[in-house]
Amino acid sequence: MAGRDVGRIARFLPDSANSTDPSGRSKDERAQALTRLQLMLIEKPAYAALFEETANILTEAQSRLDVLLERVRAQIDQSTTELEDKLDRAARLPDGTRVFKDQNGQIRTQDGAGVAADLAATVLWNGDELSFEDLQADIARLNRLTELESDIQAGQAEIGDMQAAMDDDDNPPSEDDLESFGQRGKDIVDALELDMAEALTKAVPATEPDQTASRPTATIIVPEL
Repeated sequence: MAGRDVGRIARFLPDSANSTDPSGRSKDERAQALTRLQLMLIEKPAYAALFEETANILTEAQSRLDVLLERVRAQIDQSTTELEDKLDRAARLPDGTRVFKDQNGQIRTQDGAGVAADLAATVLWNGDELSFEDLQADIARLNRLTELESDIQAGQAEIGDMQAAMDDDDNPPSEDDLESFGQRGKDIVDALELDMAEALTKAVPATEPDQTASRPTATIIVPEL
């Protein structure tokens, strides 16, 4: 406003604040036309620097979450297709109900209910059917990926709220708020990327029964396929 170079701060200000006022308004009159946020960016270089740093952090966080969301959705699509294929190959009772052998040789339906011995004796097995424990593992993985998709969307919304708070011209965030926003944005992304890595590495192959032995066989969520 005084004609001195204010560096990158100028990009936060309206064009009228970065040029000579042709109307001849006084400095005080021009200052009154600026918002509280714009005045803080002009008058407090340290605040302006922190503001820009925080804005960049949150923008990068949103970009990373966009990439993560795309990866999760691709994994959900792949896992759903694979599970549908395995269910298509499942053994069935005479009425068409899918059944699976657990690690103890017990015949169970998709919801975990045991099958009576006389009905179990009617099942024809090909030998390549999905075991009950592997069914649980596949469904648990798919459910976890779906939860992660929701968590990522919640993270995007939270970061969006922080970005909106930074855009409030009349009630700008304090320096403490900005530092909190930046740290929270980093924490959200780091936690979700770690969750994604764990969701992918904890998939248990069907050839490792020792890792499935301790899994519960009571309550599972089976998607409608």
